Amino acid sequence: MFIIFWFVLLLFIAASIALVALVLLQEPKQGGLGEGLGGSGSQDFASSMGGLSSGLERLTIWAGVIWGLLALALAVIPRV
Repeated sequence: MFIIFWFVLLLFIAASIALVALVLLQEPKQGGLGEGLGGSGSQDFASSMGGLSSGLERLTIWAGVIWGLLALALAVIPRV
């Protein structure tokens, strides 16, 4: 179990770095806090159709899910 813990820890560190990189690669929405809280809610439909940004968003979601599962695994796996 000792080796499994360290292997999962290394995967967790790699997933953390990848998640940070994916978040930083995304384009900003340029809306600011006002739009997020119910301000001008108009969104250009053509910009939400897909493309590279959509792929990055999906990849970021999957990286976040993997990161969360690895965090749970680290909590469950004994360190001894």
